[in-house]
Amino acid sequence: MDDLIVELVLPSSVGEQWGVVERVLMPLTDGAAGARELDAALSELAAAKRDPAAPDVPVSFFNCVPGSSDDPGTFDWERFFARGLPFMARVALDMPRLFADTALPVWKMRSSWESASSSELGRQTITLSRTQCACLLAHSFFGSLRRPASVQPNDFRFTAVDLFVGTAASPNSAMTFLNYFSVIADRMPSGDVVFERVGYRRGGAAPWSWTKSTRPLCKAKLVDGTINECRADVHAEFANAYVGGGVLSGDAAMEETLFLVKPELMVAMALNGRMVDREVIAVSGAVQYSRTAGFGQSFTFAADYPWHGDGGRTGPPPRVVAIDAIRGGGPAMTKRAMLRDMNKARIAFDGAREVATGHWGCGAYGNNHNLCVLRDSRSATLQTTCT
Repeated sequence: MDDLIVELVLPSSVGEQWGVVERVLMPLTDGAAGARELDAALSELAAAKRDPAAPDVPVSFFNCVPGSSDDPGTFDWERFFARGLPFMARVALDMPRLFADTALPVWKMRSSWESASSSELGRQTITLSRTQCACLLAHSFFGSLRRPASVQPNDFRFTAVDLFVGTAASPNSAMTFLNYFSVIADRMPSGDVVFERVGYRRGGAAPWSWTKSTRPLCKAKLVDGTINECRADVHAEFANAYVGGGVLSGDAAMEETLFLVKPELMVAMALNGRMVDREVIAVSGAVQYSRTAGFGQSFTFAADYPWHGDGGRTGPPPRVVAIDAIRGGGPAMTKRAMLRDMNKARIAFDGAREVATGHWGCGAYGNNHNLCVLRDSRSATLQTTCT
C-alpha cells in the first residue's frame, strides 16, 4: 500500500486492546448504567492508553454537567442514559462484525490524485453504512480508536472524547454530539454515507481552462438563511484544511456547528489528512440530527432536528463539500491565490445542479467580501444553478 494511503487500525483487530474495550463497555449495554458508571468507563479506557507515568485524572463530565450552570436544560439526559448510551455501547461492540469485510483508508495529503493522470481529477472513495459510521463515532467518544503510527497528530483529530475530558471539555458541543446517539437509538435513517477526496496532480494543468472558456457563467442569487436550509444538492462549506477544524476541541464556528449537527461528517476526520490547494473533501448522505442556537461563545444545543424527510427536504441529503481558504485579505488578493480558490471551488461544484455556499474565509480568516463568492452561514447564502 502506498505511503499516501494507510489503513486505519481498528481496536477490534488488536486482541489485548479489544479485550479491555469489551470488558469496559459490556456493562453499559443494558440501560442500567448512569453518570457514575459512564464516567468510570471513560476513565478506565483513558487510563488504558495513557503513559503509566502520567497522573490519573478521573473523568467527571457526566457527574458534574447535567443540571449544572453549563447545562441549558434542552438536552434529554434521561433518554440518553436509557437508550442512547446502551445503543452506543452495543454498536461499538459490534465492530468485529460491522468491519469484517471493510478496510478503512486514511488518505494523506495529495492522495486524491494517486491514480489519476496529470490532466484529470483523481478521486478516492469509500462507502460506509450509517451503522458503520455510528460504530466509528462511538469509538471516537470512548477514546478507543487510535491514530495510526504513520499519521501525524494534527492529521488525526477524530477524538470526540476530548469534548468530555480535559481542558477542551465543551458541554454544549458534547450534548449536541450525544443527541445523535439518542436519536438513532430510536430510529436509524436509511441509506449509506459516501466519503470522497477529490483533486488534481501538482505540477499538472487543471482539467479545465479559465482563460479559453467560452461557456457562460451560471445564474446566481442571494437568499437569506443558513446554508443548511437551502435545498441545493451541493453545500460547499468553508472548511479548515484539517477537515472538521476544531469541532472536537470545543470550537463552534460555521464548520464546527455543521459537523456537530451532522456527526456523520466527522468520520471524514478519521479518513483524511490535511487538504492541499488542489484537493477538496466531500461527504454525501450525511443527515442532520440536531438543532442548535447561537454561534461561537453563545453556541448551545437546542433540540432534535426532524431529519425524517430532512426537515421537509425532498430527495437525498445534500452533498457537503469542504473547501479551505487562504488566510488573510492581502494574500488572497493575488492572481495566484484567486486562481487557486477558483480551481478549488470548481472541484467542489463539479456535477452539481445547484450549489449553496457563502463568503469564503471572510470571518476569522479576514478575506475580502467583494472578492469571495462564498459567505458564512450566519448571513445570506449564495445559491447558484448550473445547467
